[in-house]
Amino acid sequence: MNSDTKWIIGTVVVLAGLLSAQIAGVHARIDDVHARIDDVHARIDDVHADLTARMDRLDARMDRIETRLDGFDERLRNVEVAFGKVDQRLLTLERVILPPPAPGQ
Repeated sequence: MNSDTKWIIGTVVVLAGLLSAQIAGVHARIDDVHARIDDVHARIDDVHADLTARMDRLDARMDRIETRLDGFDERLRNVEVAFGKVDQRLLTLERVILPPPAPGQ
């Protein structure tokens, strides 16, 4: 082998070594990026789980409020019926107790 061939082979070996070191560095950076992406995914999963739990609690509270409002509707209906009965009794008492209006009034 002549000196030029040895020089070319040596240069190729050195360049291959440098290139493999660069590739290893790029792989390490890519692995770091993947780790960061995994961290972001984990954070998103945590936030999603937290939001889901909060929404479930909010739904449960809304269901309780709706149940209470339905109870208020029923109680208000009962009060309306009771007032209607009181109104009828007052009309009856007024007819019995109060004198009839004088003619011409």
